[in-house]
Parts: sequence; C-alpha cells; structure tokens
Amino acid sequence: MNTDTITIKVGDVVTLKSGGPKMTVQRFLGDSPDVSTKVQDEALKIIRGNKSGDIVCQWFDGNDSKNDIFPAESLIKVES
Repeated sequence: MNTDTITIKVGDVVTLKSGGPKMTVQRFLGDSPDVSTKVQDEALKIIRGNKSGDIVCQWFDGNDSKNDIFPAESLIKVES
C-alpha cells in the first residue's frame, strides 16, 4: 500500500494526487458495520469495480454537495 494512504482517516481533508478540489473523507468502502451499507458497498464493487478500502469523499462545487469513491492510492492528505 502507498504510504500516503496509510495515515488517511475519516474526517481528513484529501485531494487527488493529480489535483482538484479539497474533499472530506466520509468512510472507507467495506468498513461499515451496518448491514444495508455493506450490501450497498458490495453492489458498488460489482457495478462500478470499486474495492474494499476505496475512499468515499464529499466536497462542494459552489453550493452543490458532491460525493464519489476513489482508490486510496489516488489520494493524498491535505496538510492544514
């Protein structure tokens, strides 16, 4: 695993290594104890090709809230 991803945790601010908006880490795919979330995560793995450990992030585009799932290897933590 890339050392940049080891220290990322829920609530951290991250960005894509290639650039882009600052995003807040909401959760890690496959880490929820909630059964319905686990089922949803499994569907995302099948439909979108995501994997356990991928990171669900949220950010704002103006007033619009956006979210998506990114491979941990593609993100870096933003230093405050």
